Amino acid sequence: MPSQYGVLKGMIVGTRAERDFDKTHYILEAKGENGRKYTVPINVRSTDVSKPDLLYYVSDQYDASAITILPELEPGFHKIDYHNGVNAEIAVDFIRSGLFNPNEMLIVPYDQPGPDNDLNDFIDKNMKLALDNPNATVYVYGTLFNRTGIHNVHMNQGNSRIAAQENGTYHDGCVLIQFKDNWVAYFLAFQTQSWCTDDDGKPDPNNLENGVPTGSCTFDKVKHIKPLQLH
Repeated sequence: MPSQYGVLKGMIVGTRAERDFDKTHYILEAKGENGRKYTVPINVRSTDVSKPDLLYYVSDQYDASAITILPELEPGFHKIDYHNGVNAEIAVDFIRSGLFNPNEMLIVPYDQPGPDNDLNDFIDKNMKLALDNPNATVYVYGTLFNRTGIHNVHMNQGNSRIAAQENGTYHDGCVLIQFKDNWVAYFLAFQTQSWCTDDDGKPDPNNLENGVPTGSCTFDKVKHIKPLQLH
């Protein structure tokens, strides 16, 4: 389980879509504490060639009625360790927190000809609205690396054949944007991740076939729990 999981609070100051086949990320730059610049590579394609397209959910009118702690945070990266009580109340778990309905996720290609029809486009839409916008605050959940990088901005459990070492609970990554009158929420996952996991974030072996979830452990069939919301 990553030891530097947390949330970055800042202002978006740069965006870049990567569409070459050997590129797998949308690049976000955000300004945190004392003007420190963070780089956030957001996965838009999997390295698993059998299931390259990601699962994607976005809400342009995310229900933020219960979010009270995040806006009070100072800019910068805040470590979260749910199991040791460090900022546990703002930890994210796609399966246990009920922050969105995974049945509503879509399988989206990272690049398609034309406008507004691929994952880069969908992510870019609201990022551009928040770019250098003093009335927009971004919250990036993920893992800190190289002091000023945030990655793993996606579900981090249910892995079997790829990234199994990253499995854990209450340490999933996502992006929230707080505008003046609304919140936007992005949630990403890989098709090969199981939605049935144990307390260590490991997938249920009884619902796996060649490293891919089956039955009620797929995103479109898993039972959605009652939303708990963030704080």
